[in-house]
Amino acid sequence: MTHAAELITRQADPVESLLALYRQPPLDDLKVPAFGAPDVATLPGSALLDRAMLDELLARYTASFGEGVDRMAAASIWSKYLFSLVSIPSLVANLLLGRALPVQPEVLGVELGDRDEATRLWLRDGGASLASLNFETRFTTLFDDFCAPLIEALAECSGLSSKVFWSNLGHYVEYVGQTCSRHPHFTAAGEPLLRYLDTKTLADGRRNPLYQPVRYLELGGDIPTRVRRLCCVKYRLPDEPLCGGCPLKPENKPAKKRR
Repeated sequence: MTHAAELITRQADPVESLLALYRQPPLDDLKVPAFGAPDVATLPGSALLDRAMLDELLARYTASFGEGVDRMAAASIWSKYLFSLVSIPSLVANLLLGRALPVQPEVLGVELGDRDEATRLWLRDGGASLASLNFETRFTTLFDDFCAPLIEALAECSGLSSKVFWSNLGHYVEYVGQTCSRHPHFTAAGEPLLRYLDTKTLADGRRNPLYQPVRYLELGGDIPTRVRRLCCVKYRLPDEPLCGGCPLKPENKPAKKRR
């Protein structure tokens, strides 16, 4: 940890410590969460687990693309907005500040946009110090308490496999792990998270649904290509091409598999 990092982590206000991280590279282009009592209408995180509410949100978001749109593809993209807003600040605080943000469904709030997509995360405060630094337990609140029940609800309401939603989440999780590991003021801070992603079976015997969500493939370029393990099915929406890191793109497949 550098002197600059020590100045950030020593700040008395944990909210200000997190916001300070967002003011400098490599996090300065990311969406900043809001803290305190919302001054706009928000949806409680727990409401997202209500099947009727979630079904209504997905229906309106799907309809915003036009008639006859693939609901599963729309639900997949809708989940990306939410997963990025919740997972990125939570994991940044966890890895760089050693803090657990209050992302339990019953306490967080989500601001919605005109199409009912998640546009901003609202948190009551800066959370608390991590109870454990064990790489299999320090992410429990985010993955087990919030993401797991939400993904179950999304799969039920959309008909899309839960594996795709876990893959959408894993895309952002892996990004945070790599970004924090390269942070100029912290040393290999993302390693606990990257180790979690490389763990196929968790300590309690469960299969890790976030196991290796992306791969880095040698495809002939100067550097390995980052490719998602599963497609997010965004291409099923009108006028949407395959994503850059999509595993379905011919150029993202190893030569031996292209033949």
